[in-house]
Amino acid sequence: MNKNLQSPLISQLHRLQGQLRGVEKLMLDQAKTSATLQQLEAVRGNLKSLEKSLLAEKIKKINDPEIKKSCDYLLKIS
Repeated sequence: MNKNLQSPLISQLHRLQGQLRGVEKLMLDQAKTSATLQQLEAVRGNLKSLEKSLLAEKIKKINDPEIKKSCDYLLKIS
């Protein structure tokens, strides 16, 4: 993996790990369900963002302009 790409993705992965630890703490502390669900939504959003970042890097390497345009569109709407 490209070292320039690796650092932001790894940082994002570390944020995800922290968010999941936060969810665990909320559950262990028997926090309000709404607080736990809010944190889980943040995890879901961050994970989706990480997925898009990984795919975007691969799409940049596609040589066929029509396929590239279609993939970019799918990433945009997902």
